[in-house]
Amino acid sequence: MKALMKKRAGPGGFAFEEIGKPEIGDEDLLIEVKAAGICGSDLRLKNIGDSKALIPPVVIGHEFAGIICETGKKVSRFRVGERVVSDNSGYLCGTCRYCGTGNYMMCNHRKGLGFGMDGGFAKYVKINGDLLAINPNTLFRIPGQMTYEEAVFMDPLANAYKAVIQESNLKAGDSVVVYGMGTIGLLAVRIASLAGARHVIAVNRSQNERKYEIAQSYGATEIIYGEKDVPGKIYGITKGEGAEVVIDCAGANHILEESLQILRKGGEFIKIGYDSEPLNLSLDDFVRKGIKIIGHFAYDYESWIECMHLLESGMVDVKPLISGRFPLERWEEGFELAESREGIKVILIP
Repeated sequence: MKALMKKRAGPGGFAFEEIGKPEIGDEDLLIEVKAAGICGSDLRLKNIGDSKALIPPVVIGHEFAGIICETGKKVSRFRVGERVVSDNSGYLCGTCRYCGTGNYMMCNHRKGLGFGMDGGFAKYVKINGDLLAINPNTLFRIPGQMTYEEAVFMDPLANAYKAVIQESNLKAGDSVVVYGMGTIGLLAVRIASLAGARHVIAVNRSQNERKYEIAQSYGATEIIYGEKDVPGKIYGITKGEGAEVVIDCAGANHILEESLQILRKGGEFIKIGYDSEPLNLSLDDFVRKGIKIIGHFAYDYESWIECMHLLESGMVDVKPLISGRFPLERWEEGFELAESREGIKVILIP
């Protein structure tokens, strides 16, 4: 089968090449991938290539959905023909305190599909039986009317849900600022709106009419593009009160400093985006204002089950976020679109 691989650490190192179809054992199963999404972390693997989770050579791609095409003879929970979406776990130890409490994404020895084990930018993905024994909910069955492309959004949607609903103390009537209008940022706007935020303020450094339209349709009450004085603008919107919650889906370090001005006393700063540069900032003023800084990572079972409900019910419509679809062999075009200002979520079809 053809697969998109990361051959070595560092910038570049991508190769689209022929590899063997995975062979399964008695307790394993095989997924035929029907759709896979390009994530911002895939772009970082291409352009920067530094990731503690990366174990090259490896097939990349962790946002994928497909159909079970083979099962080992001892597999009883799943059957051939079922449509499933993966939470991208590939290996869990099952013995650390995080596995012991069901917080599998924090497993001390976890390997993710697309980073530490072969992922979804290929025709087939193997799911190991030892993983299924530890966490059978690593795979979710896709409801009848949901498409594979919609199911691909479960990963970014669950990230947005956990940040807005589970990690913040957002209440109806609060003001929320979301930095970044990528996939997770726009979905965070939607979740904040569904949660009853009075002001849902989307902030993006560059102007993009399509993202503007989607943010509005998702419930953004105000959108700020390229403003030099973002805090001043937000204090005007909130009539001097500031925001209760800032969700940083962009990652640039200056956003943390800017949030010190935006957040009211006792507010919350939730960081999703990454910036590898050192932070040249004293946190003393965050202490004086009693601001909580929360580092966000991934999701959990609650995130996934609730987001499946949101997608299935139509309360979150992800179709507008799809910027393009490409066969896997045209992955370079897909990555170019994903990296452009026009791209939001690009789907690859093996």
